[in-house]
Order: sequence, then structure tokens, then C-alpha cells
Amino acid sequence: MPLRNGIQTDTILIVEDDVFISMDAADSVSRAGVNVVTAETVHDALDILENEDISAAILDFQVRDGAVTPIVEELRRKGIPFRIVSGSPLAEIAAKGIPTGLCAPKPADYFKVLVSLISDRPWTALRPSH
Repeated sequence: MPLRNGIQTDTILIVEDDVFISMDAADSVSRAGVNVVTAETVHDALDILENEDISAAILDFQVRDGAVTPIVEELRRKGIPFRIVSGSPLAEIAAKGIPTGLCAPKPADYFKVLVSLISDRPWTALRPSH
């Protein structure tokens, strides 16, 4: 994991093909003190997952090169928590094996989406020190 001010920090992958939504999501999430990596395509996201240490992911369901189900499969294989933020119908997302409880409709408060991810993982940067 990267270091920020000498402290280990988590990295969140955001997969979104709308540049304005991606920028808003990255800004909201980075305010929590985590690093953010963005991708606009399934291909690019899978490449990032292969080469980066990702702590969690926030995904649009449909991006430039199709549905994000290959990313979801890789995240599950690696045990990385994720959320879907999408304008796609929940039934369409659920039909791909993604529980609707992991989904939020657009427009979304990406900071709240990040907070929902915290319960799924023992975070480094966001975990209170004891």
C-alpha cells in the first residue's frame, strides 16, 4: 500500500466512464484520506487490479467496453470489497449475480458509498487507532 505522510493508506479503484462523475467520485472518496485510481473501461480496470494493490472498488455497472462483471469476478477472487453505483436497473445488475444490497443508484454520494465499504474490510487508513 502507498504511504501518505509516512502512513500506509488504502487505494480505492473507481471505474466510471463519465469523466465528470469520475472526477466527483474521486474527489469525494479522496477526502477520506485514501488514494484513488480511476479507470474508464473494464480492460483498464482489470489491468489496474493486476498491477496495483487495491483495497476496495466502486464501479459503474456499464462502462465504455461493457458490463463490469469481469471486474466483479476478479474482485471476488481476490476478496476485495466493492459497490456498484449505476443508473442501470437493479434487476439487470442482480441478473449478473450481484446482490442489490451492494448497489446504489445514481446520482450517489460517493463518500457514503465509501463508508458502506468500510464495514467489509479491515481498513488501514480509515481504521481508528487504539
